[in-house]
Amino acid sequence: MPGDFQFLKIQTAQATAEFLQLELGLQGPCYGISTACSSSAKALGAGQRLIAADVCDAVLVAGVDSLCRLTLRGFHSLQLVSSEACRPMDINRRGINIGEGAALLLLERLGAGNVSRPRLLAVGESSDAHHMSAPHPEGAGAVLAMSQALLLAGRDVGEVDYINLHATASLLNDLADAKAVQQLFPNPPPCSGVKGLLGHTLGATGAVEAVVSLLALERGFLPGTCGLEQVDPKCPCPVIASPRLDIAPKLVLSNAFGFGGNNASVLLELI
Repeated sequence: MPGDFQFLKIQTAQATAEFLQLELGLQGPCYGISTACSSSAKALGAGQRLIAADVCDAVLVAGVDSLCRLTLRGFHSLQLVSSEACRPMDINRRGINIGEGAALLLLERLGAGNVSRPRLLAVGESSDAHHMSAPHPEGAGAVLAMSQALLLAGRDVGEVDYINLHATASLLNDLADAKAVQQLFPNPPPCSGVKGLLGHTLGATGAVEAVVSLLALERGFLPGTCGLEQVDPKCPCPVIASPRLDIAPKLVLSNAFGFGGNNASVLLELI
């Protein structure tokens, strides 16, 4: 290896966080969170707590994941990868498409200068530890995460205008996702999954899809489910295929559920 290659500094979970800290001249706590596909959603919760505890005045939260052979072969060995474009929540879905991406969000205290912006209300978290890679069949951990987000924010299920589903397009995950929504919401709001357009960006997906949800709030629309042709009747929630321009959401729940039962739900509001 090159003489300046430092394995312990580069091949570690906090390497990206340390790079951003040095590059941007930031101060304060700096660490990485690795809980599979819920990583960056949980990082949003950690950032919010740092501000609430007066440890930080503002926090830069980043979600990033890059393609590599280990990831591709690992998901292939689990028989989760589709040979065609993925179709979240569709009756003929065949598995996931692995994406690559990053998203950065700056968390600040609510003040006079940002009163009209979308805000992060709460991040609900749970760890059901049902299985190393498979979700709880009834979505038990997902229900806990969504319930926790609403509880922390003091909001009711009837106030949620839109749910960005985790919706990976795998057979078991989409089913558990839909069952969780149906259990918690007597009359579920419109739902969709954006991984048919973006792919599953793994550890980055919580932050990436939080950005999608923020855009939905700011621009007044509901994202569609790219690739969806016929909703699986076993997935009992109102999934929309095409973007809805006639609904301007005010309260959005964005879900990110990971391996090992690491679940997070991000609740966002337009004020």
